Amino acid sequence: MTRRPALAYTLLLLAQTVCALVILFHIHIAFRVLIERIGQQQTLPTEILAQICVAALLGQCCYWTRLYWLPVPQGFRSLPLGHLLAFAARLGAIVGGALASIYFLRHLPELTKLADSFTLVWRSGLLLAIVFALYCYTLELERLAAAWQAEPEE
Repeated sequence: MTRRPALAYTLLLLAQTVCALVILFHIHIAFRVLIERIGQQQTLPTEILAQICVAALLGQCCYWTRLYWLPVPQGFRSLPLGHLLAFAARLGAIVGGALASIYFLRHLPELTKLADSFTLVWRSGLLLAIVFALYCYTLELERLAAAWQAEPEE
């Protein structure tokens, strides 16, 4: 791989990493709020919601651009770093899945109420989009980890 595609791949992955960190930071705050105020309806400040939406959208743009136009850089091999990267990918998936579980378990009783179903559908759709963005990020980390762990071609 030439230097330009490798640099573009790295920059897009770094941008997506920053997006995932923004989302994970806010998930951490959401976990604390949900646990401390269990059973109470929670609202998200507009600036935090905007940060999460922009991070998820930008992360998706980086992911799909890299997936379609930039191959995973070859030539670097490190079994331990590949394992650490794959482990980090799995942790990201676990955190995203845990957030979705807590949200749906928390709002499951509201599914029977039809008065506020639009808000519930909107929030659930946004949550699924955020979890999907984290899923795509973890897929890319796993692809890179597999490339780092691959046997060298002879």
